[in-house]
Amino acid sequence: MVAPVPFTGNVRDMCNENGFQWEFTCNRCSNGFQSPFEQNVSARGKGVLRMAGEWFGGAVEKFSSGVEDFNRYGWMGGEGSATKDRHFAKAVEAVSPLFRQCRGCGSWVCGQFCWNNDVGQCQQCSPLVAEEIAKAQSQAQRWQFQDKAMQQDWTSNQNMAEVPKLRCDQCGASVPGGKFCGSCGASLIKEVHCTQCGTKASPGAMFCSGCGHQL
Repeated sequence: MVAPVPFTGNVRDMCNENGFQWEFTCNRCSNGFQSPFEQNVSARGKGVLRMAGEWFGGAVEKFSSGVEDFNRYGWMGGEGSATKDRHFAKAVEAVSPLFRQCRGCGSWVCGQFCWNNDVGQCQQCSPLVAEEIAKAQSQAQRWQFQDKAMQQDWTSNQNMAEVPKLRCDQCGASVPGGKFCGSCGASLIKEVHCTQCGTKASPGAMFCSGCGHQL
């Protein structure tokens, strides 16, 4: 009976009939670390017996079939389960030096990216000071950009009374702005007519030049 192995629960079983391998994942960054592949000795013997069966047939072939059934159905019980437990313990032994367990939250994190050596905790519990300063500086810079932008007048050269067109009425092409369509040359200036007398109004006008009615 293999003793319990304390390690991260973020593990993916990659074992198959050819051998044993697991991938362990950091609780913080989700980077995966695979254990070295360990070949299944019984699977290698099965291959040899299969080759022998092709030459001799009969009893050797039946025995090879029995070994294959053991590999297929023996993973979850008996010797197959104990064998897998031993290989899992070896996988943990190989990969665990890459991980650290945080005493603050109990998480298993990778030592390369998510561990704060100065404090002895994961960076979720104790972020790196230099990274936090850089993050705060970047955030403050974004806020200052917005403040500076708000102090500028970005509409002085825009006709706010004119409804912008996104597509040309003539050909339907998408237009980024301007007075004429870049595809067909049609005018993009929307014509406004007085609802009282029908007179065509000048761009930006608020009252009709024909009857004085408010547009």
